[in-house]
Amino acid sequence: MTIETTIFDFKLSNTFEEYEAHMNAPEQKAMFKEMGVKIIYIGKSLEDSKRATCIFQGPVDNIYDIFTNPETKPIVEASGHIYEGTIINRWISE
Repeated sequence: MTIETTIFDFKLSNTFEEYEAHMNAPEQKAMFKEMGVKIIYIGKSLEDSKRATCIFQGPVDNIYDIFTNPETKPIVEASGHIYEGTIINRWISE
């Protein structure tokens, strides 16, 4: 089975602690589990406390397609993730 690791590097509209709490909330964890996606890592930049990274693993194209769908933009931004300017790196392992 091919697994994609997707790394997002982005700015925050809120604090890192608020973003992290949102992403670790039970309803968010349940949503990601239902999608077959795991959050591997959430971290903040040492140079800029308003910048974060989040690493996901799951089926190929899954998290990328959800993130790039314009209909999900309000859901993404509800976490504090600023959609514009997000850097996305994608990796696969087989």
